[in-house]
Amino acid sequence: MENNKPLEPLLSKEQLEVINQIREIYNFITTKQFCKLIPEVRTNIAGALIDAKTKEDVAGIDGRITIVDGLPKAAGNIKFGVAEHTARLVLTAKEFDNSINFVMNLKYTPELVKKIQKKTDLILIEIKRERQPEKVKTKEFSTMQWLIKESIDKDGKIPDIIWDKGSIGKEPMIRLFGMNSTDIVEKIRKIFNIIRND
Repeated sequence: MENNKPLEPLLSKEQLEVINQIREIYNFITTKQFCKLIPEVRTNIAGALIDAKTKEDVAGIDGRITIVDGLPKAAGNIKFGVAEHTARLVLTAKEFDNSINFVMNLKYTPELVKKIQKKTDLILIEIKRERQPEKVKTKEFSTMQWLIKESIDKDGKIPDIIWDKGSIGKEPMIRLFGMNSTDIVEKIRKIFNIIRND
C-alpha cells in the first residue's frame, strides 16, 4: 500500500486523520491470522468523517483487502469515495449513533460467532434476512438502513457486531463497528485471542 503522498496536500486535516486511522487498522491486521477472517467478497475498512453524509465523506481501501502469498494485502490505496457496502453501513450507523465512524466486514462462521459470544465482552446482534421486506431487498441502500435499524437497542446504540447467515446471493457476514482505529483494533485483538489456536 502506498502512502497516498500525491493526494495528501489536497486533503483536509480530518481526512488525513481518517486515512491514517485506516492505515493503523490495516497494519494491525496484516498477519496470517487475519486471513481466517476475510470473506469471499473480501474485506474493507471504512472510515467516515465526523459529519459524513455521502460515500465521498468515507474513506476505504480501493479494491478491498484480499489474500496474497498467505497474507492480507490491500488491492489499492486508501481513498475517499471508493468504499461501497461498508460506506453505506457506516453512513447509516451514523444516522443513529454519530460516535460510530469505522466499520469492517469479516467472514462469518457459526463457530466464530459462538466463540465471540462466549469468550469476549463484545455485543453481537443477529439480523435475520428472511424478515427483510421485499421492497427493501430491491434497494441496496435500503438494505443497509434496514439492517442497522433492526439491530439498534432501546438506547439507540449500535452493537459491536451485526451478523447474519446470508440469503440467496448474499454471503453470510460479520460487520464490526467502532468509534476510531483504537476501538476497532482492540475489538479485533479480542477476536484474534480466541482464534489463535484454530
